[in-house]
Amino acid sequence: MESEITKLLNLDVYTQTGRYIGKTEDVMIDIEDKEASKLAVGSLDNVLKEEFNGKKGLLIPYRWVLAVEDIVLIKKLPKKISIEEKETEKETEKEEETEKDSEENEREKEKVKKKDEKEGLFDY
Repeated sequence: MESEITKLLNLDVYTQTGRYIGKTEDVMIDIEDKEASKLAVGSLDNVLKEEFNGKKGLLIPYRWVLAVEDIVLIKKLPKKISIEEKETEKETEKEEETEKDSEENEREKEKVKKKDEKEGLFDY
């Protein structure tokens, strides 16, 4: 499938289950393979903004893209980011923060970041 890269910009991004993610702001290209490798998605849904501590956006692997027309349709995000689990994670985080000091919290954040990178989801 060939298309102009500019057609990927400023499109709303939704998961296959209909959850709004944000708007495409940029496209990363793999020069060697001559194909899109990631979509930079900004204007995130408020829940995602909270999940990623106010980051500007996400880099979503292009292999997750299912279709592109008037919107971009992607596979559903990893469970860690689902709305249902978000509330449970918030409660768990509050309990852990009272038990751990700031050094342990930093190590945990690094582990989560590395896990997200392995899953293909990056903040930017």
